Amino acid sequence: MKRVQLILFWILTATTLSFGQATTLYYPQVTNGLLGSSIWKTTIFLGNPASSGLASGTVTLFQEVPSDPKLAGVPFNSISFVDESGAPVGSGNTIPFQIGPGQSRKFTSTGVGDYHGGFAVVSANAPINGAAVFSAFYADGSSSDGGLSSSAAVTRQAIFVDTTNGYNVGVALANPTTSQMTVTLSLLLNTGAAAAQPTTVTLGANNHKAAFVSELFQGIGPMVGSMQVSSATAVPAVALRFDPTFKVFTTLPPFTLASLISPAMDWLEQRPLFSPLTSIARLFAAFHLRLV
Repeated sequence: MKRVQLILFWILTATTLSFGQATTLYYPQVTNGLLGSSIWKTTIFLGNPASSGLASGTVTLFQEVPSDPKLAGVPFNSISFVDESGAPVGSGNTIPFQIGPGQSRKFTSTGVGDYHGGFAVVSANAPINGAAVFSAFYADGSSSDGGLSSSAAVTRQAIFVDTTNGYNVGVALANPTTSQMTVTLSLLLNTGAAAAQPTTVTLGANNHKAAFVSELFQGIGPMVGSMQVSSATAVPAVALRFDPTFKVFTTLPPFTLASLISPAMDWLEQRPLFSPLTSIARLFAAFHLRLV
């Protein structure tokens, strides 16, 4: 029986290695424009870590439909970007790019217009790295920034929550697929006990939702713990922790929760390139459970 499991493992490994080197990165939160007395901008960094070979691809941006997250998102055409030299880049909701070995690119939204939120998907024909910086510029001349690496799309993840001393935590969820998805949110105290009944968020294709924990779980008082994010389809997420004045914030990157199937399943789910293998891996896992 162990031989059967080993054969299945090597079949899966060989299939994985046979796939190309394309890369998909997610930025679950992209903000731009005037919100109250502050102007928000998003900067996207991309880098080619290879010693040879050109990486080319596109940044595609989708704007949320805040009136109803169940609706399909729309192209984020109202946002515009400039590159590291200040030159305008892209058209519509797409920014094409080419990055040589060891090179990097910087794309910053202009902050022009009314505030809108959404998310970005980066598709490249070669492995690349990415990070983002959210920036808020206030009327008194002060500003605040928060940076993080690109997010993975996974089915089970969590963010830390700390709403003591007047702080609040906001979470952004994105649906990068062409189908509607339902996301279950579970709020836990630091003891692991449930802080509230789980709630669900339904996202339409290419739609996005950003909300504070206090909005998602109304009536919850100050707490320290975590919020688990679960869905049948992999979803990218990110969180921001705001101070009581809402003029200073920091990013809270999510962490992946252990799969009930196997660590290999986690590894596949974090890599959209291998999404065709996910169903195969689930089949193997189910077969394994029946054999054991």
